[in-house]
Amino acid sequence: MAKRLKPAAKVVKAVGLKGDVKVYPLDARFEDYAETDFLLVGEDASAAESLRLSPVAKSGKFIRYSVDGNISREDAEELVGKLIFAPADDDEVLPEDVIGFLVVTAEGEPVGVLTDIMQMPGQDVYAIDSGKKEILIPAVPEIVRQINFDSETITITPMEGLLEL
Repeated sequence: MAKRLKPAAKVVKAVGLKGDVKVYPLDARFEDYAETDFLLVGEDASAAESLRLSPVAKSGKFIRYSVDGNISREDAEELVGKLIFAPADDDEVLPEDVIGFLVVTAEGEPVGVLTDIMQMPGQDVYAIDSGKKEILIPAVPEIVRQINFDSETITITPMEGLLEL
């Protein structure tokens, strides 16, 4: 079975003349992933190529890395806009696993269909189409109580006012 990959960061800028890049982490554990040998870079996971990074500096949410094999700014500019993929844990739920699932409250009331998962540095945010509006909820254990793959449902316990926004 092929290793499942997830987007862990995005290359946002070429920096300097020696091929360094500025990276925006999409996963809170990206700095740990960057220390491993298994990273890929590309437009999507199926067309990604191997990548090795070495940290240079951190500035706010962005991290500057030197890229193994880059020797010029032009090399770095070819990576701008591409995603950096890391291996997903076997028990980790990826967007493609749950997009299209019905979202219901703990009382069984339908909320809508999960249409997107936005990966934010703190936690993921679920976008749910209720038929009338898009509802955004943080994907935290206090709200997302259960994901049932057999019935393709996600059970949530929304805090007061969350569904009315």
